[in-house]
Amino acid sequence: MAEINSRQAAKIAAGTKLSNSEAGRLRTVIVQTPATFSAMAIDDTLAGGVFIPKGSRIVGCRISNGAGTASSTINVGLRKRSDLSVLSATAISSLVAITTATTTPTNGANGAYVAGGVDQVLTDDAEVYVTAKGAVLAANQLVRIEVEYIGS
Repeated sequence: MAEINSRQAAKIAAGTKLSNSEAGRLRTVIVQTPATFSAMAIDDTLAGGVFIPKGSRIVGCRISNGAGTASSTINVGLRKRSDLSVLSATAISSLVAITTATTTPTNGANGAYVAGGVDQVLTDDAEVYVTAKGAVLAANQLVRIEVEYIGS
């Protein structure tokens, strides 16, 4: 049977070192809603405060939440650390429902930087942030987002 080399196998065969985004350590950053906060209107954002370094690649996202308002969804995006300009509002997750409390975390990795086998390596240090979509995010609703990435 025929065999082809993956990109990584081809690099190794050529004597090239793999980048951190291909064979680095798996790390996780966590963003949680505060213990108490006012309802978030549609398009309000939650600053994550945690950064993923340049040269990293997002590989997954899990979202856990308490019960929320009907039709409530969130986007999980990335913005540049240097000036907070948006890299992609849906880089990690797009319109993930947070209406029903979860007993098992929801797979939230459906965004532009991770969906469909995309191999997106960050060109800037990037902050994870959340945007309320669909409906108002209930006051004091517990939401925990865990973003996994490979990088330095």
